[in-house]
Amino acid sequence: MKPAILLISATLALSAFASQQAQAFGQLGHRIIGEIAQNNLSKTAQEKINQLTQGESLAQMSTWADEIRSDKNWYHSSPWHYVSIDDGKTWDTVTRNPKGDIIERLEKYEQVLKNATTSEQEKWQALAFYVHFVGDIHQPLHVGHSHDRGGNSVKLKWFGDDTNLHSVWDSKLIEHQKLSYTEYTKFISRISAKDISDWQGQNYYVWADESKALRDAAYELEKNRDDQPDLRFQYIFDHTPTVELRMQQAGIRLAEKLNIIFSQ
Repeated sequence: MKPAILLISATLALSAFASQQAQAFGQLGHRIIGEIAQNNLSKTAQEKINQLTQGESLAQMSTWADEIRSDKNWYHSSPWHYVSIDDGKTWDTVTRNPKGDIIERLEKYEQVLKNATTSEQEKWQALAFYVHFVGDIHQPLHVGHSHDRGGNSVKLKWFGDDTNLHSVWDSKLIEHQKLSYTEYTKFISRISAKDISDWQGQNYYVWADESKALRDAAYELEKNRDDQPDLRFQYIFDHTPTVELRMQQAGIRLAEKLNIIFSQ
């Protein structure tokens, strides 16, 4: 059995035990990003990725990095899904996590994918992480405040049910639309050539800065008659355009990066 198949089998086994920890954009959001990217791959990149994954799509592999977090052998990967930076800090002044963060991992896995001596198993893992982390960094609260763990400590209600702000941005805003990932992809795939051009050619720090600039708006919470944060239709109306924009940008940029990486 080939390494990629072993990894896929492990993923399926582990997913049954996946914890309820926050997962950026959730399964649905990551699959939408993967599908947008898949639809924008060059022929060369598509062929090489298909060979590496044995036909597994980017949407399929996009959730692996979250699923393995339930495996004690991968507990150390948790800090890789985000980067913390407080208001007023810059990338020159912020103290980075010595255990790694999302920018450091994106840089690392890009190099692993470009390395001709990388084994098939290492390259599959690198691609799975890379696909996932491109999605993570576009979720505004994954470039978050350290004091509230990217909104995880901000307790509130979603249509009366207990949750937290991070979970709202990971999944609830997307899942509210009641669409499959393929349906949602079709809904937001009309992207102008100008937008594509404007979004491309940026580095990981620019992507992170965009999320940092967007995150404050996420804290403008709708309240109920008891003056408690209880997010409902107004919050959805206000923030769904931002979530959809970030998924579009992530998908287009993921395709751009993979087209370059697999161009040779």
